[in-house]
Amino acid sequence: MTNDIDELTHLVEMVKEFERLDALIHSGIVSGNLEIIDQTLEAKKEIKRFLSERNPLKVERSLGIKLKKIRDNYGYTIDRVVSTLVEITGTQVSQESEEGIDYVDALFSEGTADYVDEDFFTRRNQVGTLIVSESLPDHFVHHFQNLRECYALGLFQATVIYCRAVIEIGCFEALHRRGEIKRDAKLDDFREFSLKALMRSIKPFVYESNWNNADNVIKKADNVLHSKREKVVVSEEEAYDAIKDTFAIIEELFSGNHRKSKRR
Repeated sequence: MTNDIDELTHLVEMVKEFERLDALIHSGIVSGNLEIIDQTLEAKKEIKRFLSERNPLKVERSLGIKLKKIRDNYGYTIDRVVSTLVEITGTQVSQESEEGIDYVDALFSEGTADYVDEDFFTRRNQVGTLIVSESLPDHFVHHFQNLRECYALGLFQATVIYCRAVIEIGCFEALHRRGEIKRDAKLDDFREFSLKALMRSIKPFVYESNWNNADNVIKKADNVLHSKREKVVVSEEEAYDAIKDTFAIIEELFSGNHRKSKRR
């Protein structure tokens, strides 16, 4: 997992431009310059597109906080404006929508045009990427890429299953980095074969709410994987919630803080 310096420099400049426009929204609305809203949304969407095409990004803390806010639509003036518009009009306003893209033409280049819908790019923008302060192993990144692609393609059951896989691999790697699991060819750690054991072991290192949400994601995935009597349906909203809960625990585990005290 590597970051290109030129790409990161470009990302920082995009964030600066977005924040500049975001800071002008209030005065723009007061003066009747409503174009500032569209300009800010477009600047934000540029960042979302950038994140949607990248593997997990290893960045310093202050930039990471900004990127998470942009990815998850909270903390900026534009987010409050959009929320107010939704309340007033009763109409959902997407900050990730790609209505201007000829998606069929665009997707032919990716070889997926025959079996996706027009929301492919919107969903990919929604997911973005993981924001961490440590490098992640290649096999973890592989599963993350599959998770993101499944959601973009509208494969919501598979999305939840890959969320489970990402949580499992993330927990094992995080415990190893904290010295809780030893990688010894002569000794097997039983936690490598038990997700329940991994989750119990990781509990002291994360917020209780993040742990509980991740545990619910695992249960949802288990229902999909082990259902023997009925079909388990996963909605788009449920899949996206699973992604957000997966991101929350993974980003906490790989924040660069290998503490041993509980946070509740």
